[in-house]
Amino acid sequence: MSQEKLLDSLNRLSRMFRQGVAGVILLMNSNTRTLLDQMERTGYLPALRSVVNSTCVPFWWHGVDANGKYRIHHNGTICFLQTGKRLIGVTARHVFDRYRTAKVAQSNIRCQFGGTAIEPEVRLIAESTFLDLATFDVSEIIVAAAGASAYESITWPTHEASVGEVILFGGYPGTLRVEYEGTADIPFQWFAGTPISVTRENLKLHIDWGNFHQPFRGQSIDNVDMGGFSGGPVFRLVPAPPVERLELIGFIYEWEPALSLLLARPSHYIAEDGQLDEHTL
Repeated sequence: MSQEKLLDSLNRLSRMFRQGVAGVILLMNSNTRTLLDQMERTGYLPALRSVVNSTCVPFWWHGVDANGKYRIHHNGTICFLQTGKRLIGVTARHVFDRYRTAKVAQSNIRCQFGGTAIEPEVRLIAESTFLDLATFDVSEIIVAAAGASAYESITWPTHEASVGEVILFGGYPGTLRVEYEGTADIPFQWFAGTPISVTRENLKLHIDWGNFHQPFRGQSIDNVDMGGFSGGPVFRLVPAPPVERLELIGFIYEWEPALSLLLARPSHYIAEDGQLDEHTL
């Protein structure tokens, strides 16, 4: 896609959301449906999806249970980024804590970041119960072996989002996981929309199942349970010069199914060295 067409697509997508359209998945206007299908066909939406997907992988653990049966115990999502000072992985603390609990109960538990085996407890930089975040020291080899590409920030932390801006977010829901002996297929799921609330403490991302559109599939959706999204990245779409880009602005830490609501922590809680600062409210 040419630079001119890319910029035009960015501007049109931004206008959709400023006019109240709720997501890629979230809208009802027939003209907008047609436009999104066109953006999918021409490669624009797949390009956005690829950027979001490339920065994160499943954080999952598996092993033989008490009955002697191999199984995958649980999964969340981990996102990789280069702050300019350190290459780190970020997930929700409760995901990491659930792994530790399983490891204590069964010593044969093995953990993976995507396709690579890892001992996350050895690589822990910081964790916060209050923020529900955990950060890990990773190398380029680990990120590559996991099947990801770290987001490289122009400046860190990034600027905060505002209500009305287009955001994209995703993760690896456990309900879509297909288990095999010793491995699993955990599909990536993503959304675009606008936050319903932005504060220094969090972003609130509502998925309005009654008003959405999936390119070429309309209101057909494979999964409405976002359990497993925790640790997933939140990007904002920056259509303005000097560079049209996606900017990593937060990390999902909670799914409230009764409200169809995801909560995310802004990037300012994570320092360049990966330490967590609970006092940057």
